[in-house]
Amino acid sequence: MKPLRLFGSICSVHRALVRNNDGNLAEYGISAVQLHALVFIRLSELRGISVCQRDVERETGLRPSSVSAMLGNLERADIITRTPSKDDARTKYISLTPLGEELCIKNKELMDRCDEQVCAALTDEEQATLKRLLVKILASIEEKDRQ
Repeated sequence: MKPLRLFGSICSVHRALVRNNDGNLAEYGISAVQLHALVFIRLSELRGISVCQRDVERETGLRPSSVSAMLGNLERADIITRTPSKDDARTKYISLTPLGEELCIKNKELMDRCDEQVCAALTDEEQATLKRLLVKILASIEEKDRQ
């Protein structure tokens, strides 16, 4: 069976969704990867887990220099604060400011808009099938990464 070039199709859909989502996020002055980091910090805080830069690097898959620059921008925008650890001054814990909290709450509205756009193109059955297949693909990729 000849490959259907699914990777290219998935990439095209991803780019279109990111472009659209970036448009939604522009009104808040943040990017999708910044929002990803903020939501990760928020969910960690809700679980009582302190987050440092290394945690954000692992979660986002970005290089240390990129995460450092991103966190610096978020700090200057008064979206996060960084507080030195009592045990190790090299480690700084990241917390959301009230503005950062507000952006995380707005995230639900943004995600709802994106979901509506994707779901509008598919029947309920197609949505369930797509979800199942995407989970299967992701699990396969993650398994290969672990090997």
